[in-house]
Amino acid sequence: MVWYLSAVLYLWELFRLWTHTIFVTPFQNVNMLWLLVPVWLSWFFAEFFQEKVGTSMGNAITNAVLILWGSIDCSRQTVALIAAKTIEGTGNIALRFALIGVIFIYGILIVTWGIKGNTIVKKIGRIRQVTYVFAMFVPIFYNAIPFSWKHIIAVVIFYPLFYFVIEIIDKIVPNPKSIEQDMNSSKSSSLDSFDLNDFGSNSGQGNPSFNSYNPNQNFNQGFNNQNFGNQRFR
Repeated sequence: MVWYLSAVLYLWELFRLWTHTIFVTPFQNVNMLWLLVPVWLSWFFAEFFQEKVGTSMGNAITNAVLILWGSIDCSRQTVALIAAKTIEGTGNIALRFALIGVIFIYGILIVTWGIKGNTIVKKIGRIRQVTYVFAMFVPIFYNAIPFSWKHIIAVVIFYPLFYFVIEIIDKIVPNPKSIEQDMNSSKSSSLDSFDLNDFGSNSGQGNPSFNSYNPNQNFNQGFNNQNFGNQRFR
């Protein structure tokens, strides 16, 4: 029973750290808002006006650009803190740059795979995921919270909670008119394309007798037969 209570208390501590990182920490360091506010705004408009019904490759590549720029800013901030001797210790500095490197490679992979047409970028490059990464790790690079394994564990454990809460909100909130118009336009374009292809297949490829039809064919054949018969009986 003791281990069960200890596990519950530890999970609650992780949850408090997680919620504090998202909702409280950004307002304790105003400098972070210069990076986080554009990220949150991009998430809001992209989530509910572009990716509400799915993520395209173009959206994923655009989101990756945000990842690359954010990782560069985190590198700049880390170097500034090292120069000010706010961050010390070789292991601490190495872990910070290793985490920045992972985020940067994450963005590079989305861009590379997106250009090659790999559909996996539609799943790993959603603005929802990009926002989560920066919301959880930017406070570390701005030295607003300490870098610890407890924080990493909280990021991993509560990611599904963040994902499905946004998914539920997407389902509840009605589609804006812009998305409905885009959906109707895509449906009408698909129907028009289907009708044209169907007409072409029926008129050209699927009916050889129609292709060889000539309105003067019966007349010419009858005329030739008549001439041949006249010559034969002369």
